[in-house]
Amino acid sequence: MTAKIVTISAKEHKNLKIKTDVGITHAEKMHIVPVVVSEFADVAANCPIVFLKDENAERMRIAAMLGIEVEKNLFFEDGSLQGTHVPLNIGRVPFSFAPTGDGKTLGAAIDLNHHLVSEEEGTPLFDEQGEPTDYYKWVNNFLGNLFQGEMISQKFIDALVKHDLLREFHLQIEDESGGKSELVGLFSPAANLVQELSDEATIELHKEGYLAAIHIAIQSMSQIKRLVQLHNKRDGTKIRGVNIKMMGEEKPIVE
Repeated sequence: MTAKIVTISAKEHKNLKIKTDVGITHAEKMHIVPVVVSEFADVAANCPIVFLKDENAERMRIAAMLGIEVEKNLFFEDGSLQGTHVPLNIGRVPFSFAPTGDGKTLGAAIDLNHHLVSEEEGTPLFDEQGEPTDYYKWVNNFLGNLFQGEMISQKFIDALVKHDLLREFHLQIEDESGGKSELVGLFSPAANLVQELSDEATIELHKEGYLAAIHIAIQSMSQIKRLVQLHNKRDGTKIRGVNIKMMGEEKPIVE
């Protein structure tokens, strides 16, 4: 069903409720999900952090890689994620941001066509007097923190681009029958380029709090091995080997 995103108002949506006890089935086909810098440590403890070119704009975005194949979330099982962290952009569903009436500010929005949204059952957004419930106050605070995180993350990406630290890598996969495939269009900070930074640039990135995030992103690449393990536990063709080849490098950097 096509999404129907609208800005939430007490007058028009006083009867809306959210099914908060049905798990996160909407994450089942999310093999890639946007993340923000503030959750890097939690994400990296579970899966790779990758950078992608936005299809609709000439800029990069950051994502958690939850699967190797399109629309297959390897962490999804029995209606929930089996890792230790639920990415914020999964947790926010069915809510998002949308311009308010003046078009200059953002407000809480909701997908009226989402299966979690109802007028018959669930946790209400507004009480009988039309005032926000504690749940909706929590949602607004959550969205506010996520929005701030996205602004900080864009500045982080801008710093990586400024210092030319991002490089494309190809994920080269060989299955048990010898068949080969390759995932492209993925980017990561290149460790050798970080090491070659000038003292001035290193200090600048450290003061901004970006240097630690860069190293977390680089280290998270080792979690691709975990994706392979999770993939091979499922039915279907098994993966025999995987290489991560940074473009411009003579040899794969991870095998």
